[in-house]
Amino acid sequence: MTETTEELMTIDELSTATGLSVRTTRYYASLGLIPPPIRRGRVAYYGPEHRARLDLVTALQEHGFTLQAIERYLGRLPADITREDLAMQRAMITSWATEPTEDIQARIGRELIALGLPRDALAAAYAATSRLMANLADELNTILRDQVVDPFKRTHHTAEEAAHLEEVLPRLRQLTTEAIVVSFQDAVNRTISRNLS
Repeated sequence: MTETTEELMTIDELSTATGLSVRTTRYYASLGLIPPPIRRGRVAYYGPEHRARLDLVTALQEHGFTLQAIERYLGRLPADITREDLAMQRAMITSWATEPTEDIQARIGRELIALGLPRDALAAAYAATSRLMANLADELNTILRDQVVDPFKRTHHTAEEAAHLEEVLPRLRQLTTEAIVVSFQDAVNRTISRNLS
């Protein structure tokens, strides 16, 4: 870490910046979710990388990760990951839905059962959808990583450009969702047309 003195914060300042309590910040540090502080004499300081990691931890928690899962997730990140990369990770994992996925799925299931659809058919449809969506998500993630994120990381960019990319990712999620819905509707229409002819 090569933070300047102006970028360094005490634990109180870091907690204020992240919206976490000092106690929670210390607990996360004790779990190794952030690296040790920078020592200047008897005072411990934290820099932008510490904040970026804590912001990522918060995003992962909002996404439903347990602290143990967060430890494993952070443990798989490269040791030399930059704060920009941490911000990118946070933007990419931020939940796409406004309510928990389990709640949405349960509501849809209840409505489909209320419509009188057989449970076996619903289970088969859910299994097919989950399998196909997992494959689609993997493929789209590979495209995003290989053709957008990795080329961006390999080139020099300003802090403003990194912030812009981080801001663009939520809109990219919305557009991806719209594109998937439109593609599915088009595929259904083509299937109906084939069945009618």
